[in-house]
Amino acid sequence: MNILDKVIAYFNPERAARRAYFRSSLERGYDAASTDRLSGDWMPVFGTAEQVASGQRDLIRGRARAAELNSDLAESVVLALLRNVVGTGIKPQCKIKTRAGKLNERLNKKIEEAWADWVDKENADIRGISTFYELQEMALRRMVYDGEILVNMTSEGADIPLSLQLIEGENIGAVSVSENGNSIVNGVEVNKYGRPIAYHVFQTDPLGIRSFNEARLPSNRAFLLHKPRRPSELRGVSMLALVLKRIHDVDEYMDADLIAARVAACFGAFVTSNTGGNPMVANKIDSKGKKVRSMAPGIIQHLRAGESISFAEPKRNAGTASEYSATQTRRIASGMGLSADIVTRNISGNFSAARQNMLEDQQSFKQMQRFIIEHFCMPVWRAFIEACYLKGIIPANDYAANPKLYKKVAWLAPGWSWIDPVKEVNANKEAIKAGLTTLEDVCSASGKDWEEVLEQRKLEQDRIKELGVALDMNGDITNLADDNATDMKGDDS
Repeated sequence: MNILDKVIAYFNPERAARRAYFRSSLERGYDAASTDRLSGDWMPVFGTAEQVASGQRDLIRGRARAAELNSDLAESVVLALLRNVVGTGIKPQCKIKTRAGKLNERLNKKIEEAWADWVDKENADIRGISTFYELQEMALRRMVYDGEILVNMTSEGADIPLSLQLIEGENIGAVSVSENGNSIVNGVEVNKYGRPIAYHVFQTDPLGIRSFNEARLPSNRAFLLHKPRRPSELRGVSMLALVLKRIHDVDEYMDADLIAARVAACFGAFVTSNTGGNPMVANKIDSKGKKVRSMAPGIIQHLRAGESISFAEPKRNAGTASEYSATQTRRIASGMGLSADIVTRNISGNFSAARQNMLEDQQSFKQMQRFIIEHFCMPVWRAFIEACYLKGIIPANDYAANPKLYKKVAWLAPGWSWIDPVKEVNANKEAIKAGLTTLEDVCSASGKDWEEVLEQRKLEQDRIKELGVALDMNGDITNLADDNATDMKGDDS
C-alpha cells in the first residue's frame, strides 16, 4: 500500500477498500497472459496462418529435407508413418448398386479390373516411374517432410485418360494477378470465401531450373494435399516443424558424444622433458614431423633424466547420452502423435504397456489413413470413374443421369498384426456370434477383403475335398452351413 492509499484509508476506509479490490482484480487473470520478468522472452504469434508461415515455410522445408538426407531419427519417424498408414497401398472396393439397391457385382468387377490395370506405373504416373500405391507413399512422405504436395490430374494415359503429376511445394507461386477478381495467396487462387479455385505453378525443366512462365491448374483437376491446422491456412508447413529443432539437437549431441568416445578410445601419453633433446638418440618421426614413442603391452619403459609422463584423460560423461537420447526421442515421437516404441522399434516395457502404446498408435494411424483416403484417394477415384465413363467402361446413359451413384467406394487400408492372436481371434468370433461386429469389419481391420477371404476359403475347401486330404479346417461358419444342408435334406425326406 502506497502513501496515497494509506491517506485515503485513514479518512475513507470504504473507498480505500474499493481501490484495493479493483487493483487486485487487475492483477488477477490468466498466467498465460502475464508479462512479468519470467515471461519476458515468451514471444506471442499474431496474424493469419499465411502471414505467419509465408516467410518461414521455405526455410522449414529446406531444413526438413536436410533431416531427410542426414537424420536417421527423422527418417525413423517418417518410416513409422509410411509403414502403418499406407503400407503396401490403400486399395478400393467398388460399391456401385443397382436400382433395386443391391450391389452391381458385374459392373463392380469390371471397374475393379480396369483399376487393377490403371494403377500400373505406365498409366498412373505421368512419368511412368511409380505405381499408384507408390505415389500414395510418396505423397505422404512429402506431406510429412515438405508439408504439402500438389497433385495434378491430367488427361494423359494410354488406356484410360488419367495420369497423376506430383508437384513439389517450391514450384507453387505466382507473379501475376488474377484476371477474374480472385485473390492469389502464395500461389493459391481463392474466391472471397477463401475457397481454392486454382493453383499457379512455375514451369521447370527436368533439371529443376524454374522459369517465370506460370501454369494455372483449376481445382477441379488439381488439389493440394496438406493438413491445415487453422482456417486461414492455404499452404502446408512441414509436419516435422514442431519437432525439427529437437531432432537437430539430438543429432548434434549424438555426433559430439561419438567424437568424445573416439577420442577416449585413443589411449595416449605425453612425455615432457626439462632438458634438450639428445641428438645421439634416434626418435621416430610421424608424417607431420612430430617425435613419437610407441608402447607395447606389458612393457616397462625407463624414462630419461628430466622426463615425466602424463596420460590423456578426456572428460566425457558417458552415462548421460543414452538417457538424453531416450528422453528426447520420446518427446519427438509424442510431438508426432506416436509412441517411442514404434519409432525406435525398441519394446523395452512390459506386455500391457506395449499393447496400450500400440493401440494408441493405431488410433493415430487410422486418423491419418482417413485423411489420405478423403483427400488423396477419393479425388483420384472420382477422376478415374469419369475416365472410365469417357472410355466406355461405364454405361453412358446411366452415368449421365446419376454420376454420384457410380462413385460409391470403400477403401481397404493396411491392417495390423494381432498382439495375442488366440485371444483376439476368440474375441472376434464371440463378437460376430453376438452380432456386435461383422466379418467385413474383422477382415478390414486386417486390411483384407472379406469377399476375397470367403472366395479363397471356398476354393481351398473344394481343392482339399478333391484331393482327399485330411485337414482340420472346418470353422463355425462352415459347420453351420453343413448343418443347414443336413436340415434341408431332412425336410426333403
